Amino acid sequence: MRVLVLYVDRDGDIKAQGFDTPVLGRDEVLRLAIRYILANPDDSDANAIFAAVKIHDRLVAEHGSDNVNVAVVSGSPDPALADIAVLRELEQVLTQYDADVIYFVSDGPSDEAAVAAIQTKRPVISVYRVVVKQARGVEETVTLFRYYLNKAIKEPEYRRYTVGVPAFLAFVALLGTAFNTELVRYILNMLLLFISFFITLYGFGIYDFLRDLLKKYEITFIITLVSLFIIVVYLAMLILGERWIPYYILLAASSVPFLSYMVEGYLATGRLRYGGVVGGAATFFFFYFIMPVILERRGLVETLTAVGLFAASIAVVVVVVQVLRRATRR
Repeated sequence: MRVLVLYVDRDGDIKAQGFDTPVLGRDEVLRLAIRYILANPDDSDANAIFAAVKIHDRLVAEHGSDNVNVAVVSGSPDPALADIAVLRELEQVLTQYDADVIYFVSDGPSDEAAVAAIQTKRPVISVYRVVVKQARGVEETVTLFRYYLNKAIKEPEYRRYTVGVPAFLAFVALLGTAFNTELVRYILNMLLLFISFFITLYGFGIYDFLRDLLKKYEITFIITLVSLFIIVVYLAMLILGERWIPYYILLAASSVPFLSYMVEGYLATGRLRYGGVVGGAATFFFFYFIMPVILERRGLVETLTAVGLFAASIAVVVVVVQVLRRATRR
């Protein structure tokens, strides 16, 4: 198995400093690391390149020099073009050293965003993040804080989150104070509620699960997040004894993601996703027939009737889907 230890500078800092990439081979990579750290002593990229060389040496000691190599590739400051630039340089490296797997080295999460793109070329067997140790004195801490604060405010990749989102929320809050309107306060509260809901999904891994499940359907992914938010808020309000969201909004929220999935899938492939039809119908009929019975605690007869209507509706949808499938295959 041939291993390529690869350091990825996804945002193109190395190239922006006038250094050519890609660079392949231990001696060339080590020379780049020395030149780069002399020009930028406080940059973590140089430390990460040295780490890549160190990992290369450890793997060589275990697997032999013929089976291990090390390289450095760069991306672009533009996030939309960064992965494409990384893949372009990686292809140049692989023409010279045809590795079977890649040992990915980075200096932070922003570079690790390129892992998914790199895996389209070769499997990534490990991801190693280099964390640079800093002095703990007060002056050094202040200097480091100022450095990262400046980076967070000025770089477009981070600025939208560190400046844009807080400024927008502050604008809405001040707008409500200035005009004393309940509507503005309501909008602000809903925004904060959605942000906290989003963070909860992210923290419990639900966001990553949905992103992987719907990675080819970006619009459906966003609609699904919003629909989940509406359903969760509706159920939470029921527990608190409130019903200020109309029930038809809940029905729409339960079905629109499947409708979006079918439309987006059809536009992308020219084929109708029948699984989305059945899934959307099942969800809609559940909330239409079963949920009112649960919420209103109806009697046994009404419960059995609702279950029967639910099952019959699903059966009709399945039959229609099968007929459509056979008709479209002819």
